[in-house]
Amino acid sequence: MRRILVTGGTSGIGLASALRFAGTHARIIINGRDVARGETACAAVRTANPGADVSFISADVTTHEGVHTLYERAVERLDGALDVVVNSAGGALPPTLFHENDLDMIDSVLKLWLGSTIYSCRLALPHLSDGGSIVNVASDAAKVPTPGEAVIGGAMAGIVMFSRTLAMEAKRRGIRVNVVTPSLVHGTMTYDTVMSTEFSTKLFGKAIKAAQLGLCEPDDVAALIEFLSSPTASKITGQVVSVNGGISAG
Repeated sequence: MRRILVTGGTSGIGLASALRFAGTHARIIINGRDVARGETACAAVRTANPGADVSFISADVTTHEGVHTLYERAVERLDGALDVVVNSAGGALPPTLFHENDLDMIDSVLKLWLGSTIYSCRLALPHLSDGGSIVNVASDAAKVPTPGEAVIGGAMAGIVMFSRTLAMEAKRRGIRVNVVTPSLVHGTMTYDTVMSTEFSTKLFGKAIKAAQLGLCEPDDVAALIEFLSSPTASKITGQVVSVNGGISAG
């Protein structure tokens, strides 16, 4: 039975991933900051998969203390090494032109996305079984320059290059590291935030029209995460895969 940790697992792509993993009879830990949302997420997994082995650990993975707490408790609770880590923690921040970002906002973006991913991977490695898998969630902002996403895009591109380099190092232990880069994903807090301002609604309205295969839902991304973390993808590492319904071909 695989042992799986999903950061940012209380909603959106993280929760959809936990729901899919539960169907494979894995032991799952969902991580987030809000205890009430964590309990609700676990209940949703159990409802969809009666008897699922799922629990919640509250920890802020954007901080050193929080990420240490998460992995100490996760390894203790799972009684052994992790087999899969999915890093989907992040933030729901609206696109903003760079000159309108103050330094605190820039710090927030970098910590929420890039910082949390790097911290989690660093603490995961000593506890990952040989042959394990890491799947990091970034976004197509890593590939496509978009007005209003200079800092977000920088953080996402950082996740991509960090993950590709880590894949080269971790393969010595048979550990695979891949990245999924969705664009707009309907039914997520990020989608609601992006569509909450006039600037971003106009900007991303064009992207929605370009998604001629259909706008993605969380489960569309979770399906790819499940595949990349599975034995079926045992020869795939260092890859960056877009899930965007045809918004771009990159």
